[in-house]
Amino acid sequence: MLILALDASTPVVAVGLARADADGGREVLAEVSVQGSRQGSRGASESLLPAVHDVLRFSGCGLEEVERVLVGVGPGTFTGIRIAAAVARGLAFGQPGARLTKNSTLAALAAPALYGSTGGFGTEVLAVIDARRGQVFARRFRGPGSLASPVGEGGISCSVPGELAAGGEPGRETLVVGDGAVRYRAELSRLGHIPPDASPLHRVTATGHVLSADLAPMPAGKLVPIYVREPDAEVRRDLNPWSGARGSS
Repeated sequence: MLILALDASTPVVAVGLARADADGGREVLAEVSVQGSRQGSRGASESLLPAVHDVLRFSGCGLEEVERVLVGVGPGTFTGIRIAAAVARGLAFGQPGARLTKNSTLAALAAPALYGSTGGFGTEVLAVIDARRGQVFARRFRGPGSLASPVGEGGISCSVPGELAAGGEPGRETLVVGDGAVRYRAELSRLGHIPPDASPLHRVTATGHVLSADLAPMPAGKLVPIYVREPDAEVRRDLNPWSGARGSS
């Protein structure tokens, strides 16, 4: 089964092509990452489709061969998430043999660190994405690579970095990864080991999605973004004293 994976939840737009076999093995054939703006919208809108064409060309495959279109649904940059979801729906709709599937961006961020774990650093991973407004999105994961599973029942955290609880299992080392870990290194280093800023473990990748997604097909209506909190535009509208004036008399 050929899988086209894409994510625009962070400033790095990631697109990859992978093959899954009947025994559950997954092989990444090509991946393209494009650094965009922190706002995410312009980078995603301009980069996603060219990156799709690039990974197909690099791998020597055609879009008509794709059977799964896998998209990261957040949390992350609201506009980037929406653009990626729209592109995924369009690609799947245009190919009769392709089905949609989704994955958490935090799971994709944690997967490469867990996949490379041998029992030391990384046996538990705290994935942290910069949520802006001085906050981060975070979740703990544990398990070997594709078997990665969230730790605890609390779901995804959205808080200021200093309020993130340790939460790790006593005696288990934690690896803290993501652009949120880089930006708030001073506040988050108490929670575990943070790799150097240039480490690829801090980037959300298509490979991470391929490793961690269950690939279950779903209708387009089930492709729901994980926002966690209100989009910035909604907050700004609530703070605008004129937002409720229109139509009133």
